[in-house]
Amino acid sequence: MQKLGLVLIIVSFSPWLAIAIILPFLPISVAQKALLVPALLVSAEIIFWLGVLLVGKEVAQKYKRYLSFRYLNILIKRWKRKNRKRL
Repeated sequence: MQKLGLVLIIVSFSPWLAIAIILPFLPISVAQKALLVPALLVSAEIIFWLGVLLVGKEVAQKYKRYLSFRYLNILIKRWKRKNRKRL
């Protein structure tokens, strides 16, 4: 079940990509595109939260930690320190 949940979380990013890459080039009217964007966003959220429910609280918290700004800031600082030593 956890693998299915992780797959759902990963798949939930595909509507975002479709909005950015595919939707602008579809031969449909602007009004139809305007209706399609919220539908894709809602479907992405539903798929994401279903995946989170399947992987469980512990796994979701682990990935949440990796996606936090604090953790990303620490990684950037480490990377900068590492590159300074090379120079």
